[in-house]
Amino acid sequence: MSQPEIRHATVDEILPLRSEVLRGGGPLERALLPGDREGLGVHWGAWVDGRLAACGSLYEVTDEDGHRSTQLRGMATAPDLRNGGIGGALLEAAIAEWEATPNPVGPLWCNARIRAVPFYTRHRFNEIGEPFDFPGVGEHLKMIYVREPA
Repeated sequence: MSQPEIRHATVDEILPLRSEVLRGGGPLERALLPGDREGLGVHWGAWVDGRLAACGSLYEVTDEDGHRSTQLRGMATAPDLRNGGIGGALLEAAIAEWEATPNPVGPLWCNARIRAVPFYTRHRFNEIGEPFDFPGVGEHLKMIYVREPA
């Protein structure tokens, strides 16, 4: 297997993988996230030998109290390519670009599926609060990215 090509992607490029991994297949529209069609996210893909192997997206969001942050969503790795470092390399590339942005909107956080918590922990995300259920998707845990000291 060759080294992954990691780059920005379009929603249409990553939607089939998102659908397969995060929504169990079915209509691609089920894998759309708020803001996708409006062009609000920054999407990433990792290709191996011309095949999309992993994807993820960053969105600037505002909570009900008006606080802005950046949310990581839609992280997925093709099942047969997991545990090979591709998803981690993609995540690190996205984080590096986010950190290099002048005045990045922070904090950076995600709602991690319980089975993915160890992955995010390895990439400097800490658990916040208690697990919660996304109906039809499963149990998740909010996690926040901890920057390395300067």
